[in-house]
Amino acid sequence: MTRHTCTVVLVLVVLLVSACDAHRFRPRGPRWGTPHRVPMTSSRMLKQAGHVHIGPAGAARCVAQSGSHHTPALMTSKAANLVRFQFGGDQSTEQNLLARGRYVPRSAIPFDVTADALSRGRLFVSTPSARLGIPASLSTVPSGGATDAPLTPYPSLELHRTTEDSITDCSTQLVSITATAKTWSDDDTLYALDCGVVEITTNPKNVCPPKIITFDLRTDEIVNITIIENAFFESQYAIIWVEACPAGRLLAYSSDSLDSTLTVTDLTTGVSRHLTSPYIHPVPQLLHVAAGGPPYYMGDGSYGLSGDKRCDGKLYLQAFCSNIQAALDKKIIRDASDGDILDAVTQVALPGKLSGISGPLAVDAKGELLFFPIQDELAIYCWNTSKPHRPQNFRLIAQDSKRLQFVGNMKIDPTSQLLYILTNKFTSYVWNVTDYSEDNYYVLYINITGVQC
Repeated sequence: MTRHTCTVVLVLVVLLVSACDAHRFRPRGPRWGTPHRVPMTSSRMLKQAGHVHIGPAGAARCVAQSGSHHTPALMTSKAANLVRFQFGGDQSTEQNLLARGRYVPRSAIPFDVTADALSRGRLFVSTPSARLGIPASLSTVPSGGATDAPLTPYPSLELHRTTEDSITDCSTQLVSITATAKTWSDDDTLYALDCGVVEITTNPKNVCPPKIITFDLRTDEIVNITIIENAFFESQYAIIWVEACPAGRLLAYSSDSLDSTLTVTDLTTGVSRHLTSPYIHPVPQLLHVAAGGPPYYMGDGSYGLSGDKRCDGKLYLQAFCSNIQAALDKKIIRDASDGDILDAVTQVALPGKLSGISGPLAVDAKGELLFFPIQDELAIYCWNTSKPHRPQNFRLIAQDSKRLQFVGNMKIDPTSQLLYILTNKFTSYVWNVTDYSEDNYYVLYINITGVQC
């Protein structure tokens, strides 16, 4: 077996790791040197290319309303057989990238999606550096229009460095963005998580420390970059969730699935704390996922991450290769010290186990509804958090053998009340058996207005 099939990957961008005991922590490895925050006074502007303004009414018309006796409609926003990029109409740039092997359309695989304001009419899609030949790891695509519209590198192609030999400044260049997020209250700021790892599924290299980039979406400028301090050198950061609280505190929660770590970064001071718990480690019996494709060994830990809008509310956590969900009071996280084991302070595991591997999750702003996939069932479920966490209280809201193969990420857009779901055929991708005659990734959505679980 080749090296890249023996190395565990992090959901779409995950590294292959050897199977580990779910209740035994990985030995601490070397860490990156002391990082710093990099305030940005200027950046390149995004070239706006045909953004579609759909408006709230248009979004509402696209979905079926649902209630206690209705199943919400699973709608398709984007679908394509492979990822195509556009470079502002400059065909010479595209030809140059193709000739140099810096643009190989079959190399890219979408991992994460975040909706922008309805007035700007675009989606942010991440394509981490899974293999060689990916020109950019963060792009935009119009939220309306053609379902297979190409991606436009954001905020510019020049800022992206997705190969080891092209990186000249880890502090400012975009290397391998895995996920993006907004706070519940601010639709004009985007936070992007750059894991700093290239060739993730073939020859993984941690070439830069992980960092969080802050974009002002009104100007498409980078306003701040915060390097995650003291991250493990062999880390694989995958998910980010950001919370704005009183007194100007801005906290970013991110997950390192390779080390089963929850990292909390204060974006105002740049200080990071690394926490862990047995409940965000993989379960030994659940280390293979198929999700509609050939089975693949994953072994990933901390992955699902979402919280309600209350600063004194709850944070929900889950490992990828696990059927255990966890909930934790945010105050406990705020009071924790670097290196703390969270369950030594409080028990966080929810009692009802899922029927299989899940991974990503999303909770609504009020903390009332929690949404999650069961990967091998090709299904999305929801749970009303006021009810006991038991399988009989998990409601199936979507199941689709074609479009729900391998859920990479999901999140709720508070403005439109749409639950966005990004899916791809990841197991086929890593086994190199992708059928490019059919659609291989989807951006889907469900209107959760009125949904009862």
